[in-house]
Amino acid sequence: MNKSERYPSYAACIARALSGSRQPLSVDSLLAEVANDRPLGKGARSAVYRAIQKLFQAVPVSPGHYGWLSHLLSGAVFRHPLTSEETRRGYLLLDELEHTVFFPQFFQHYRPDDRVLTIELFGGPTIRAEAAIERKTWSLRLGQEFADWIDELGGQNRDDIQIIVKDALRGCYELRLKLREIRDERAIEQRNIQMALLAEELVAEDRRTRSAIPTWELVARLIGRGFFADPIPPDDLHYVLHEYSMLRLSDGIGYQLDTGAPVRDMTRRFGSASAQVPLSGSFTEWQYRDSGPGLSPYDQIESGDSMLDYEGDLGEEDGACPAYEQYLADFYASRPFAEPLEHEDFHLLEAELEMLVQLEQEFGRLLPEQSRRKNELAQRLFIDPDTLLDMGWDAPDDPGAEEPPFWEN
Repeated sequence: MNKSERYPSYAACIARALSGSRQPLSVDSLLAEVANDRPLGKGARSAVYRAIQKLFQAVPVSPGHYGWLSHLLSGAVFRHPLTSEETRRGYLLLDELEHTVFFPQFFQHYRPDDRVLTIELFGGPTIRAEAAIERKTWSLRLGQEFADWIDELGGQNRDDIQIIVKDALRGCYELRLKLREIRDERAIEQRNIQMALLAEELVAEDRRTRSAIPTWELVARLIGRGFFADPIPPDDLHYVLHEYSMLRLSDGIGYQLDTGAPVRDMTRRFGSASAQVPLSGSFTEWQYRDSGPGLSPYDQIESGDSMLDYEGDLGEEDGACPAYEQYLADFYASRPFAEPLEHEDFHLLEAELEMLVQLEQEFGRLLPEQSRRKNELAQRLFIDPDTLLDMGWDAPDDPGAEEPPFWEN
């Protein structure tokens, strides 16, 4: 009997632990859960991080803590702008955010999800819905009953549908029609600004490892921060990022910061008191709702011999240091089989990088060997040197934006 027949993979263990918990779990808690299913080597912590990187539904909610996307979605509220074709033919075109809302497992394997959803139409019937393709775009097919419900309520092009997640694990949702005449424009604009700022914050955190974050990953992290728990949802994702943020769509796949790109109407964003709302408090203190019974999806993940079972030596550092935890997550995302720095070594090199950045700012230049060393340290530590300019020295205020696409196949 080989190893894969005796023990489940780290990915399967992590998926089972997170999908079975309605509360986020720390890395230490995940290690304890894995230990219930298989022996732990001295590289177990690094294996847990690599497993998390491979699971789309394993979403960070705060440093060192992760939740399962299907649970994080429960009780969340989203806004969908209607088109005349949708109201007439009975379907909703889905962008990456809505695709994630209705089919949270899709982006794990990028395979069509054939589950049938239960959709309660507020004030109307409860119907069944499934994924479909309309105009070469992923959509949710709702049928004639949906079209009749819209017509009965007087809905039309440019009205909104509010999507309320009752239980994403079991596929239960509620739709409410919101007529355009009763939109609270000021409140919605505040939510748009808040989402733009939070998206910029998440992209800035991610750019240590790559220039752009895929839209579906950005969506998952917005959900993980609890942003959509508010009863007033923002407007369409791509519209908001295009109009309010300083993010630019890269190759139609993901968003990156562009500090040189102007926001369409800066007064809308920075002239509003809502721009002063802190992002790290209210959105990360997510309160979970009971998502009801349902089968854990962990069994969809193969427990065969996997790269996630590699057990490299991580060292003895187990302390909760956000900077080091971020380094480990970035490291194992890009170099799954290599050896990371020890905790103390990481901070020694980080301090050297900070010193070089400070010297460059003070003198306006570095010697060639100092410049090479700065770049070497930045690549090794997954730290953008520009982000260190915010550490008590002069720093620009804003990050950057543009262009949204449509979520097409």
